[in-house]
Amino acid sequence: MNIWLQGFLIGVGLSVVLIVFEYTAINRELAERSKRLAKKVEKDSNQISRMRGMITFGMVLPFGCSIGAWLISKM
Repeated sequence: MNIWLQGFLIGVGLSVVLIVFEYTAINRELAERSKRLAKKVEKDSNQISRMRGMITFGMVLPFGCSIGAWLISKM
């Protein structure tokens, strides 16, 4: 398999894991705050920007991993 493709697939796997982890962490935080206040709470701007940042990082990570894998293979 091409080294670029291997790096890309590794990056996709890492991206999925990081995005899912951040999503569950935000939902856990919302559940704890909702339980403490005894009412349903909505996501605030900080949580929305955290998720947006993680998704953006997750979109860039596969390309960075493919370039990194290629550079490592050239050494």
